[in-house]
Amino acid sequence: MTGTKLKPVSLDTVVWRDWKKAHPDSEVLSQETGFLRPYGKDPYGSYYEEDFLFFPVEDRDDRIHPKTVIFGIEVNGVYKAYKEDDLQELGTIEDTVNAVKIKVERDDAGIVKITNLDTGEEIVKERDFWFAWYAFHPDTELY
Repeated sequence: MTGTKLKPVSLDTVVWRDWKKAHPDSEVLSQETGFLRPYGKDPYGSYYEEDFLFFPVEDRDDRIHPKTVIFGIEVNGVYKAYKEDDLQELGTIEDTVNAVKIKVERDDAGIVKITNLDTGEEIVKERDFWFAWYAFHPDTELY
């Protein structure tokens, strides 16, 4: 299958609290695995709040904190990022990217969907830290 191009898909990372509220019958596996790893504790600790990065990046941008969670998209060669905090505050964002009208919305379970309003098609998004998105897309716009 060398040379086969995969179809991009959107992935969602949500907090358990939001998922459980929207899907009350959901269950999770037990943390009692028989191993000593503390699965109930985040191994990254305060990494999310600090400017420190585990590895160097060539391109950095200080318009927002490097660990700000964003949803990044590409529309016909133009990249744009939307802060998760803005989406949580506003609920829905309508915008234009490269002359295409879009809608960014978040449901009660924390699932984010970005739609091309001209075609009705979903635009594939990436949920990233700002520093990671910017490292790959230094010409990105920021909502």
